Amino acid sequence: MEKNKRRLFTKKKILHFFLMPTSFKTGLFICFICLFLLLRHYSLPKNALDLVGQLERELYDVRFKIRGPIKLTGVVGTLTADDKSIEKFGRWPFPRDIYEKVLQNLKNAGVKWIGFDVFFSEPQRRFLDESLLNLKQIYLEKHLNSKEYENTLYKLMNNSPGDFSLGRGIEDFKSITQGFYFIDHKSQLLNSQYDWLASFNRLKNSAIDFVDFPAGKKINQYKELMSYGVVTNTEVIAGKSRYVGFANNQSESDGLIRKAALVKAIEPTDSKGISHGNAIVVPSLGLSLAANYLESGIVVHFDELGIESIELYPSDSKKPQIKIPLFYDGQGKLLINHYGEFEQLPQLSLQDAYENKIPKNVPPILVYGGTATGTNDKRPSPFDENFDGVGHHVTVIENILTQNFMKRPLSAPFLEIALLIVSGIVFSFILKHMSAIKSAIFVGTILISFYLIDKYFLFGKGNWFYVGMFYLQSISIYFGITIFKYFTEEREKKKVRSAFQYYLNPAVINQLMEQPDKLKLGGEKKNLTVFFSDVRGFTTISESLTPEKLTSLLNEYFTPMTKIILDSNGLLDKYIGDAVMAVWGAPIPIEDHPDRAVVSSLKMLDELENLQKKWASEGLPFLDIGIGLNTGDMVVGNMGSDQRFDYTVLGDAVNLGARLEGINKNYGTRIICSEFTKNSLKNPEKFLLRELDIIQVKGKNEPVRIFEVMRFQASEREQIKELIHAYESALSLYRAQKWNEAIAQFKNALKIKAEDPPSLEFIERCQYLKKEGVDKNWNGVWVFKTK
Repeated sequence: MEKNKRRLFTKKKILHFFLMPTSFKTGLFICFICLFLLLRHYSLPKNALDLVGQLERELYDVRFKIRGPIKLTGVVGTLTADDKSIEKFGRWPFPRDIYEKVLQNLKNAGVKWIGFDVFFSEPQRRFLDESLLNLKQIYLEKHLNSKEYENTLYKLMNNSPGDFSLGRGIEDFKSITQGFYFIDHKSQLLNSQYDWLASFNRLKNSAIDFVDFPAGKKINQYKELMSYGVVTNTEVIAGKSRYVGFANNQSESDGLIRKAALVKAIEPTDSKGISHGNAIVVPSLGLSLAANYLESGIVVHFDELGIESIELYPSDSKKPQIKIPLFYDGQGKLLINHYGEFEQLPQLSLQDAYENKIPKNVPPILVYGGTATGTNDKRPSPFDENFDGVGHHVTVIENILTQNFMKRPLSAPFLEIALLIVSGIVFSFILKHMSAIKSAIFVGTILISFYLIDKYFLFGKGNWFYVGMFYLQSISIYFGITIFKYFTEEREKKKVRSAFQYYLNPAVINQLMEQPDKLKLGGEKKNLTVFFSDVRGFTTISESLTPEKLTSLLNEYFTPMTKIILDSNGLLDKYIGDAVMAVWGAPIPIEDHPDRAVVSSLKMLDELENLQKKWASEGLPFLDIGIGLNTGDMVVGNMGSDQRFDYTVLGDAVNLGARLEGINKNYGTRIICSEFTKNSLKNPEKFLLRELDIIQVKGKNEPVRIFEVMRFQASEREQIKELIHAYESALSLYRAQKWNEAIAQFKNALKIKAEDPPSLEFIERCQYLKKEGVDKNWNGVWVFKTK
């Protein structure tokens, strides 16, 4: 039975945890949602773009702009077909016979490698003046039949002097990588007149020889890497160089280029979509130029998912010279570490190269591409929406040569998940205890610190970690908890204010509202000072007044007494008829609660004296009070039921305080405190306390020393000290059972203050005990039989 009860209790606790909303659970719920979105993002197909991907992509761009431009080494630059080149050579594309001179000038200037991001996929059509002599010879050869005549004209049209000139220039320069572009889908090849297989054959010399596959794997099994057709330069041009690289700049869905594919698998396919042989792996234009400039071979390692790594090996070494970090989608893509706007790249105009106006510090590697208006090769980057496509090839080469890579570490997802979980729990726990302003400062400080760490030590060092979900979660938890507090805990605060506005100082209420959980049903043990006051002869007074006048009199009395309690940050526990109960030290801790209770008691007597004068002038009865104070451990908290409860104190220490209030009548005093209150005073020198007696109250077995809190004017202080000395000397004689000496000493006290009620009480008591006698074991304790 007991075991079942425990199980039921545990189930109830678990159910209560999940069903009862709190600010902490609000934060955890937000953390769970953000974690779910992040995990879902990791599981999506590589090209899918969800909320997380969109957020991180935008922040990726922003972080580049915040980081700012980086200076390039000057090893790589652009050879540009710019606006002034168009003015020089006419419409785009330019006549091909100009390039032979351009290449010769660049070679003489010390340029080592040139890459072409410009394609010559079709023969250049002859100009009429170039063809007149040949046409005349064809015309004179009358023996040609119509078919031979047509073929002769076709050969004439497709053998342009410009193509031969460009071919000679490439053959003479030698270190040139020609660009081509690939076709991703077979459907784009169908029914085309282009000779796809001949174009594919021009790539064979540039294929990557060192490709490492897992056991049992072949290139055509990696479908996402496959392309099925290529467009290369014409045979006349392409045949003059064995270095070829694809120049495709593949943008993302928003048009920006953030990654660059470094290798691609090409399958020989004809215009009917039929495969003709095995696929080959070819490098990009940028990778080919970088490897050739370093005189290194390219090695591509595959794993089960795709390309695992790409390394550059010097021809005379077995150790890789450069290991290129890849984005982990298996497609051999490099995260481009952008350097800035296009204008920041070293640039050489084609016109200047043609006219041999080449600077001495010309980069040893040049990539030729169109930048002039109308060339339609704009490929936006995070830095520049008008970035030209040729600039991305330059950036990739610079990244590889300097090894200044942007990386997405393999450990990134695990660290990002851990960050969300840890920060979500910590933020939820801390923010539930903070106000909205403090929470904003805390969250802001954390986010700024994280931003600086990312700027200088993570992204600034080329490591791309997702930060968007951390920022989003942190801000969401802040607003979620703040809104939750506003609609729920604010309601609790209103309940607190409503419940305590008549019992506590507003400043104390504000402190209490910062911790409304202190008002849960139940109590806790604390050291406090309890106060009881009662009106003397209230029954007689009430019989002499009408109910209306009695109520008015009590309200006039209670109002200033309550104000004194609240002003000293005491808690007005309750009114009990004509009695007042108050506590110092709860619900907000106060170190000097005994001192405040004593000071407040004295102020009440001062205020009562003013009221007595007023009432006397109005013909109202004389009203006086007695006060009892005690300090000790007591249980404080909300006592009652879930539907209705009171914040109060309970315990023996409370009961003793109530007894001391009533005992005032026996000694003719107005304020009595226990020895526990006296000994707990933080500043005892401010008060004058007279030991009255050692008593045992009804219901208590242990005797307690009691003291009268003396009320006096500043001019009376020394006189009161004399009274206390005389009285306490007489008290010592009384406890020694020296009745006559004690009586005489008490009478001396009366000479200092005539009609001193405690002295009169003890003179009468001494006379009684002298007559009746006492037990031989009598210890001086006076036992009260009634409350």
